[in-house]
Amino acid sequence: MKSTYLVPLLAVSLTVSVGMFTAKAEPLDKTPLVSKDLYHPPRVTKVPKPSDERPFAEHFVIFHISSGDAFAQKMVLANAQNLQNFYGPDKVQVEVVAYGPGLRILFRESTLAERIQRMANGGIEFSACGATMQAMGRPIASIHKAAKVVPGGVVRITELQEAGWTYIRP
Repeated sequence: MKSTYLVPLLAVSLTVSVGMFTAKAEPLDKTPLVSKDLYHPPRVTKVPKPSDERPFAEHFVIFHISSGDAFAQKMVLANAQNLQNFYGPDKVQVEVVAYGPGLRILFRESTLAERIQRMANGGIEFSACGATMQAMGRPIASIHKAAKVVPGGVVRITELQEAGWTYIRP
């Protein structure tokens, strides 16, 4: 018997309370004041600036490879090439960042060395993690000539993302 009255009573009270407390969001017409006591780092660029090599680039993409698996490495290269084929080499800037076991893709003796050279000639950039090289005991000379050595692969990915690049890990 109590439930017969309770359900309608709850429905009515809920309807009344929603109507009484309807909040309306007002747009901000002012930007908040900067606090002098706090450090406010500069904002990161929303849209990356094209490099001198690709002044018409509209898309900026990082591919990450940290796997030593040959299939995963081939998939990263295929995805990077497919992206460049879709947008065209003038409209997209692509960088493949390799670290950990994935660094093996950029060794001179890699079975993918010729493919990497062709892709580099077509404008795709490759970065090798210096920290991984050091941990593996590999000299810079052991890395493919198309790759640049960066202090850290994760650091490179972070910096590019902060600059507005799109991060893809196939």
